Amino acid sequence: MTTPAGAGRRTRKPVVFLGPSLPVAEARKILDAEYRPPAGQGDLYRASLDRPPALALIDGIFKDAPTVRHREILWALGAGIPVFGAASMGALRAAELDAHGMIGIGVIFRWYRRFALLPDDAVAVTHMPAELGAQPLSDALVDIQRSLSRARRSGALDNRAAAAMLRACANLPFPERRLPAEAAPFRVPQKAADARALLTRLAALAEADTWPRPDCPEPPLVHAWLDDLHDSGLPLPQRGAP
Repeated sequence: MTTPAGAGRRTRKPVVFLGPSLPVAEARKILDAEYRPPAGQGDLYRASLDRPPALALIDGIFKDAPTVRHREILWALGAGIPVFGAASMGALRAAELDAHGMIGIGVIFRWYRRFALLPDDAVAVTHMPAELGAQPLSDALVDIQRSLSRARRSGALDNRAAAAMLRACANLPFPERRLPAEAAPFRVPQKAADARALLTRLAALAEADTWPRPDCPEPPLVHAWLDDLHDSGLPLPQRGAP
């Protein structure tokens, strides 16, 4: 096993990438962790240099900048750092990398793992800048779907109306999606629930100090991966580094 060049300080706290899925103030009540804004390209690799006991990807960037790369997650796993995912970008990447050892948690993760053709933007929202708390400014399609299903089961909407509302929301770009007013009393914040489930799982592992050890080989160095790191201003990994 090799360690990326430029490895920094070791931290005993897990690193959690969190944004619009759950307020950080609420998250801190569940888990003592180092909270960082939604992850983009290179952020998980950068975090892995500090050798945390775990990385948790909840929110990630969906537009305006490159997204979290699969290879950086594989690199962290190959370095022996468990990587968890839930709720948003974390659920998506965990479903894609489940076979390689990334640990997914929650309803949304299970949906993505079971239905491979679910659109990536079903979990995407637009939100305020991280400096202002990354509060969501739109509703995720997965939350809209769960809310409409609850409204239908309650009798507030019939099957045809609920299906028509879901189609209309799905046809909108994700920054424009809003839960229809008729279903507002039945809102189901599934992304928030899955984020809490992940944090609760990490809190139990931290208390027992029983972090899982990934069984994932170190990914090979390829030009595209090195180009990503270079473009992100990150140190390049070196074989045989201490």
